[in-house]
Amino acid sequence: MIFKQFFDQTSSTFTYLLATSRGAEALIIDPVLDRVHEYLQFLGENNLRLVVALDTHVHADHKTGLGKLRKLTRCMTCMSSNAAVSTISRRLRDGDIISVGEIEIKVLDTPGHTDDSLCFYIDDMVFTGDTLFIRGNGRSDFQNGNAGELFDSITQKLFTLPGETVVWPGHDYKGEHISTIKKEKKHNPRVSGKSRNEFIEIMDDLDLPNPQLMDVAVPYNQGFSDNLGALMGEAMVLNCEQVESLDDPLLIDLRDQDEADHSGVIKGSILIPLRDLDSALEDPKHIINQGRDVVFYCAHGERSALGLEFALENGLKNAKHMVGGIHAWIDEGRDVS
Repeated sequence: MIFKQFFDQTSSTFTYLLATSRGAEALIIDPVLDRVHEYLQFLGENNLRLVVALDTHVHADHKTGLGKLRKLTRCMTCMSSNAAVSTISRRLRDGDIISVGEIEIKVLDTPGHTDDSLCFYIDDMVFTGDTLFIRGNGRSDFQNGNAGELFDSITQKLFTLPGETVVWPGHDYKGEHISTIKKEKKHNPRVSGKSRNEFIEIMDDLDLPNPQLMDVAVPYNQGFSDNLGALMGEAMVLNCEQVESLDDPLLIDLRDQDEADHSGVIKGSILIPLRDLDSALEDPKHIINQGRDVVFYCAHGERSALGLEFALENGLKNAKHMVGGIHAWIDEGRDVS
């Protein structure tokens, strides 16, 4: 496996890039906007294709690199379904599994630092974001944080993982960079031997100043894709009723296979995960390029908006997208198969 831990000195943020081997698909966790050039250089040096970029939560101490990486690599961006963000390719829930090549990422919902905090479990490793640090943990006094929920996330979610699970935190301020669940259960002073009430008292007494960049980072990270739609005309954005009234459109489902298996698909749809859309658009023999009206849809409408922009940039003029995604389709009582 290719594994790279990057470190941003300004915000003390760790970013992780993983792939099975050179020339394979890759994923990145918690990218920092100012370091995107480093990630791209590493991807190029190892002939890797970035297909998934994940944030563990809406960060308050740095600007996320998700938007820039999406623009430059066409990767799928992912965050919690609870994240108050304008556009994300896939909104994640507890237990979701994302596959990148042979790597499977299991999503763990771990609120407490913020209400949208996630951790990612991959084989014998867990990427803990700001939920669990080495001999510490993230704060819980803003962005709907909750000390009691944070204690529960640590002790009832993370600490139930095998003891030898390697802990890769989202930050470090003490010169550490790796730990294990066993070590944190035994040596983390915030939680080891502490009751839930004792932990809450510790967190309530921290009295920390706000992160220096909080007033800049949070609004940016909630709206980093606000420019999405610049290429769209009004006629390209359809609701479910308008899609249903079209004459024999080519419906393209941009979700991943596991999502389609879970929620069903609109009858007659073709599944092309967003990460594979560019390849289809570049193939002149693909059905997507045969002159039919093309309508993209996904779960909630974010990926279909992205797919429409990709299609327009590739010269596909007869493309549209369905707002609200399949969830709107189902909510309005329409059938899926």
